[in-house]
Amino acid sequence: MDNKKLNVFDLTSIGVGTIIGAGVFSMLGYGIAYTGRGIVIALFLAMALVVLQSIRYPILANVFELDGGMYAYDSLTCPQICAGFTAANDVFFKLGTQSVTVIAFAMYLEMLFPALTPYRKIVAILVLTATYACVIAGTKFAARVQNGMCICMYVALGLFVVYGIMNFDPSAYAGEPMLINGPTGLMMATALMSYTCNGFQYVISMGKAAKNPKRGLPLAFFLSALIAAILYAVIGFAATHAYSYGKIAGMGLGDIAKLMMPGSLATFFLVGGALFALGTSLVGGTASSYQPLMASARDGWLPAVLGKTTKNGTPYVLGFLYVVGVLPIILGLDLNDMVTMQLVPLGLVMIVCTIFSLNVPNRFAKEWTESGIKISPALYKALNILAILASVILVSYSFISNGYKVVTLVITAGIFLYGYLRNKFGHIDIQSQKEYRENADV
Repeated sequence: MDNKKLNVFDLTSIGVGTIIGAGVFSMLGYGIAYTGRGIVIALFLAMALVVLQSIRYPILANVFELDGGMYAYDSLTCPQICAGFTAANDVFFKLGTQSVTVIAFAMYLEMLFPALTPYRKIVAILVLTATYACVIAGTKFAARVQNGMCICMYVALGLFVVYGIMNFDPSAYAGEPMLINGPTGLMMATALMSYTCNGFQYVISMGKAAKNPKRGLPLAFFLSALIAAILYAVIGFAATHAYSYGKIAGMGLGDIAKLMMPGSLATFFLVGGALFALGTSLVGGTASSYQPLMASARDGWLPAVLGKTTKNGTPYVLGFLYVVGVLPIILGLDLNDMVTMQLVPLGLVMIVCTIFSLNVPNRFAKEWTESGIKISPALYKALNILAILASVILVSYSFISNGYKVVTLVITAGIFLYGYLRNKFGHIDIQSQKEYRENADV
């Protein structure tokens, strides 16, 4: 693996690319179905809640330099069993996100080449294979691929916005309320859109690859979220202010683009917008997701081999993630089902870990003081209380809108049960806690 260091632009590019992908290109229409033109508000709310939900990570990145990203911070600042919950949920969430993105990529290819429709599974597996080949070539190479695809993606999305504004027609939605299904519809759309906002947190996992992790990781975290929020707002406005609610509800961005853009530009949007956005999500998500799993394997939550690398430095965990990503494709799981099942356990794990992180400034007073961080312990605690509230809101409305409640509850229980059993019967040795104790003794 290429270990050249990543600057803030590289990290932000990966963060933005990881956010803008399967979610917005496949789920925006469903969000519009919940709330109509209120989707712009829902997108801002969703991003704000997701940032709040994860707010402790950029703060902790200023205090500790740890390899393993969010998992490592949870392992150090929470009871040991919480690390097990995080590790189990990490595997499930990466499974779902990666599979959703690959399947969505194959579906957009079918819009360009309908003859591929019978071969969706084969196409999806080939796309997944190409993604891992890119990541194995090195983090810097992956970042360069990200940068190139991001530029084309921004151009395509820019064209979508321009044509949306050119087709702006208030008469098309005359008489329709801003929030087509009231406050409840708005909050259900917000919960659903929170899936499209996840991704920028993974830059916290790239501390080892960053030039200046204490500065670069938090900056990339917030820049990624801000850029994506602005892009989402203008995309949501363009998508909902040219046609009536009934005409576009449930449609993806590709279908809406076909309505308002000339044929050749609509094709460019499908390639440079949809496919490149999904591609950046795949490359960015894969490049930044394996470090936490390696850390959890070294700690004992996953098989030890997943914490090791080959002679040329390629992590074995990439092979594991590849197999994990192929399975849902082969099984033919529905994209929407996978999305709704991920948000509830994610939010519950975040709530548990945030509660145990409230007293970090007191338990790690020396590191907090020496880091020079400008956030007071009181403000840190207040932000984390807001993070808990954000998670409660997202979990509640995700569960309400979920059509597979029993399955979701079973999966959530399985994640917590795995963490509990592994903690009780496994051989757990939290490396981040060990490193902290060793440094404290020096």
